[in-house]
Amino acid sequence: MRLIIITTLLFLGTNLFSQGNLQFNQVLLVTVNSGQLTVPTGKVWKVTASSTESAVYYSNYSSNVTPTWSVTNPNPCTGATTGSTSVRRISKNQCPDANNKVIINGAKYSLNTSNPLWLPAGATVDVSSTPCVNTLSPGISANTPYYVRDQTDPGATVIYYECDGPINQGAVSNGIILSVIEFNVIP
Repeated sequence: MRLIIITTLLFLGTNLFSQGNLQFNQVLLVTVNSGQLTVPTGKVWKVTASSTESAVYYSNYSSNVTPTWSVTNPNPCTGATTGSTSVRRISKNQCPDANNKVIINGAKYSLNTSNPLWLPAGATVDVSSTPCVNTLSPGISANTPYYVRDQTDPGATVIYYECDGPINQGAVSNGIILSVIEFNVIP
């Protein structure tokens, strides 16, 4: 009899304080283009991961160079192994991300990727980023070879020829991406 009473009290106690069950609703990707978002009423968000886009920007570097194409150094656009072409020298750099921010309820937040972050209904989330700009003048058109001084790896500078145009002047996407799972709260 005592066991039945204890079991009944435990069952009633856990149900009296239950706040509902969670039901998967959707997956969201939150970026700087999302604007400020608010967790809807009746929902909770689980921020499971964050990542920086690791964008690069290009700038002018030195004067043109005229390589002679060969079997060991073919034209990257045409594959030609003879002849020469005047090509632009450009620098490829990592966009700064020091000012990329996740803002939750108006405060800057550093996400710990090893622990998810739970946000209740009514919480606001905003992502801001550091502007990054291609400063090439002029831009590089498609199918035009160019000489790259690649400085995206902090430990090394790599030099090579490439044909990956066009590369336009102007803004480069450089921000944070949040992966969010939205749940419905079922009473």
